[in-house]
Amino acid sequence: MRKIIILLLCCGVLVSMVGCGGNTAPPTTESLPTTVAETIITEAPTETTPPVTAVEPTEKEKELLPTESKEQATEPTTTATEPTSTEKPKEETKPAVTTKPTEPVAENTEKNGCITIVETDDPPKEEIIIPPKPSADLVAQKVAEYINQLRTEQGNVTATVIPGLTEYCKYRCTQLKTNFAHDTTDQRAAAEALQYGEYVDWSLYGIEGEENYYTANVREAIGKGNWGGTADEIAYSIANGFRNSKGHWSYVGSSKYTYMAVGVMYDGYYWYVCVCMDSENTDLK
Repeated sequence: MRKIIILLLCCGVLVSMVGCGGNTAPPTTESLPTTVAETIITEAPTETTPPVTAVEPTEKEKELLPTESKEQATEPTTTATEPTSTEKPKEETKPAVTTKPTEPVAENTEKNGCITIVETDDPPKEEIIIPPKPSADLVAQKVAEYINQLRTEQGNVTATVIPGLTEYCKYRCTQLKTNFAHDTTDQRAAAEALQYGEYVDWSLYGIEGEENYYTANVREAIGKGNWGGTADEIAYSIANGFRNSKGHWSYVGSSKYTYMAVGVMYDGYYWYVCVCMDSENTDLK
């Protein structure tokens, strides 16, 4: 084999030399042949894989496979159907919410001595005007005036209001707030506190060891109520209340008692009143 290759090479050289004598042939563009000894096989061995056999899908599988259009690929669409029911759906009941009514807010301003309360509801309501409470002394003064007016209407003389006994009636009102009763112990305590009325000295009666004391020794009528309105309206309610009480009016409206005093006190809710009647001027005792 080697000899054949060498012989072929020699023939090639001889042909080349012959060409040089005539027309010069253009150099060949072919690459120089390589010897067998220099040739290296660079092709990587290829693995043989068994041929893939295409399996036709069954009719059932074809139905499940999504179809794809050649012009535009479309994703398979799935339609979900909800179970139908012939029953009417029940409406969800919302829990009832109770709202607290808004309380009226009192402004911190006064107009003509009156407090204005404004409702905060929408739409706004009319303003409620609450007049201030009248003074207790003014109510007491008007109670005495109404009592004398009622006395004269039935033909009796008017009673004279005396200041010392008035202070005693005021003191009794403070006691009525905690003990609403004709309590002789409270009556004596009021006289003792004011040193008002008749002073009883037991030694004058030959009695030793007994405690001396003051006593107003008057007839009293007491009242309690949450009357409202002006001083005139409250006073008339009190005087007329005594007038309609047979027991109280038997001495409050009697001509036998010609001296009178009235005390009034208001504690924020109730009015307390004490009317004292006397046949003598207790201020002089």
